[in-house]
Amino acid sequence: MSLLGPLDEHLNHQTSQPFRVPGTTDHRFYDRHWLEAVSTDGQVMMLVGMGIYKNMGVADGFMVVQQNRQQTNVRVSRHLENDLESHVGPLVIDVIEPYERIRVSLERGDHPIAAELEWNSVYPVYLEAPHFTFSDGRVIQDTNRYDQIGSWSGWLEVDGRRFEATNWWGVRDHSWGVRPDVGGFEPSHGHRREPMLWLWTFATTDELCVHFQLREDTLGNVRHLDGEVSWPEAAGREPVRISRVEHDIEFISGTRDWSRLHYTLHLADGTVVEMDAEALQSAWAYRGTGYENGYEDSKGVGVVRGELIEHDVVDLTVPGKVTREGEPYFPGHREQPARVTVNGRSGYGHLPVMSSGRIERYGLGKK
Repeated sequence: MSLLGPLDEHLNHQTSQPFRVPGTTDHRFYDRHWLEAVSTDGQVMMLVGMGIYKNMGVADGFMVVQQNRQQTNVRVSRHLENDLESHVGPLVIDVIEPYERIRVSLERGDHPIAAELEWNSVYPVYLEAPHFTFSDGRVIQDTNRYDQIGSWSGWLEVDGRRFEATNWWGVRDHSWGVRPDVGGFEPSHGHRREPMLWLWTFATTDELCVHFQLREDTLGNVRHLDGEVSWPEAAGREPVRISRVEHDIEFISGTRDWSRLHYTLHLADGTVVEMDAEALQSAWAYRGTGYENGYEDSKGVGVVRGELIEHDVVDLTVPGKVTREGEPYFPGHREQPARVTVNGRSGYGHLPVMSSGRIERYGLGKK
């Protein structure tokens, strides 16, 4: 197999190797698109993603749709060989214009979802602070990620029912590097799960855009804070960094899923931004997308499976619980779309609240 492909014609190489060869031999190296859509009435939500795992020789992806607290999942996989284009079986994610337009399609077939959608940017891209974790002599994570708000148009079908997308709210990210739980196996050495509360927010109204991530330890000490508030270009204002976040979160009893929350954002220029949010439908069950030991073989993303298309449906009717065909289904990490109000103006957002271990402030986990 030739290592050369179309990208090697461009003057963008980062190592002495062709693009097909990453700069690390770590099997967990990945490069991934992720995009979300929320309909204007909040009744239909869609996630789509695709990853390339060069050292595993795999590309895989998913499209999942939530309506009436039912999550319908389609997962796909293929051999990578030297084709680094972002297509896997019937699923295509095509960057038409960098940071401006992305086309997403899922052809009809022996699966319950089909789509022809286009994402268009609304705000400039935001590059997060690098994510690097080193523990007990090994790299646990070494990634970069950028995020961006946009809007969706086109159509989406689920079980033959068609939804027309006009100015649906959208958010996306593109991340790459080395992260845990890729390729079906993860060394246990150094992979310690310490208590942690992780808040990630990307929310917009017609007035402004809020983006931040905050990590706190079991006692609420801040371990990481990165983010800013920005305004539409017409407002003529420069983004302002977020210097402190106060939070008050209502969790669904007996779960780590939230129903309502309030954030007070203190900005570097002394301004204070107040944000309230109400969860839309249910948090996504990420195992259905392939993450967190997903796929029917329970091995997760980046695993060699050959040419594969599979689908299923999970029930999210009971808040904080997930079942498949009536049986309990471990959902993996949860991420929550929401209806927001920021300084009195309404909008939408993607607001994961994820935690592990004991979180004293909210009484989560065992003492």
